[in-house]
Amino acid sequence: MDYELILKEILGQGERQPLPQLFLMEMLVVNERLIQLELAPEAKAIAKLREQLDGLELQLCSRIQPVLDMYLSGNATVGDVVQLKEFYVSRKYLLRIIDRLSTFASRDQVV
Repeated sequence: MDYELILKEILGQGERQPLPQLFLMEMLVVNERLIQLELAPEAKAIAKLREQLDGLELQLCSRIQPVLDMYLSGNATVGDVVQLKEFYVSRKYLLRIIDRLSTFASRDQVV
């Protein structure tokens, strides 16, 4: 089963999960840089930010894999489920930022 479907199932329909504070602090810096690049696009800076975002996504996915494996084997704790929910909302947020970067970068044709 696709893990995105599992995570949507865990979160529940209409349930809201807040983003982890540490993740929000990281994203504050990323969003500031993104705004700067939208106003004054630079190909090298956009590529560097994209690389940073790809690294953050890879970190998120590698950290959650053992927890996801526990869940799939039926051995997840309540804490594991909370981590899965946090992962889901964090990755969703990160993917929106990546999409935003890709949209304006391709529009300005600087990448």
